[in-house]
Amino acid sequence: MSTRREFLTGLALAPFVVHWTAAQIAAARNVEIWQEDHCLSRESAMGFRHLVSRNPPATSFASGRTASDSLIIAPGIRWMSPSIAGDLADRIHQGAWVILESGLAFSSRTESKHQTDLLKKVFGLQLLPPVKVGKNPVAATYLEYTRPVHRLVRTFEAITPVRRDQSEALARLGEHSVCIRKRIGDGTLVFLGSMLGPGIVADEWEAIEVASALVTSD
Repeated sequence: MSTRREFLTGLALAPFVVHWTAAQIAAARNVEIWQEDHCLSRESAMGFRHLVSRNPPATSFASGRTASDSLIIAPGIRWMSPSIAGDLADRIHQGAWVILESGLAFSSRTESKHQTDLLKKVFGLQLLPPVKVGKNPVAATYLEYTRPVHRLVRTFEAITPVRRDQSEALARLGEHSVCIRKRIGDGTLVFLGSMLGPGIVADEWEAIEVASALVTSD
């Protein structure tokens, strides 16, 4: 079995879409990772890429995606163009299961405002201003996931809260809904307002268990 150092060293990184080997595609089945070209997204993609290669998607929790549908993971997203957002929305409407992991808490105020407006227009997400949690008491830096598994997961320095509306809340930090699941057309959008990918890379089991449950049945 390879060491964590060997695993991280051996991963190839691409500018925006991670290209899989034939063996990985066969194992992961209809999985795409839409990666941005910055270190935050690349690090998170490492974690998700390893996760889905070990846990091929089957069925998700409670009336979710089946093995015949696509799984798209967009890790650490800070800047999504209108055309890319539109393409992603089309894929969701056609039945894709999309995990959109936000990196907006690490963007400039102008970038964050632009992306907040875009995500509301395209996906109906109503995001609140990012909240830095690094200086808060330790007890306040853990999200409580209630779905798809009940776990306390460490935040990654900052969160992007989201209004629940008619969506299903997956995790909270204090009074904030941070992660939600919502149906769009024939597909599903899972919005992660706190990054999971870096916790996977760091071998944090709670993050690994939640992420695994999001991409495969338990």
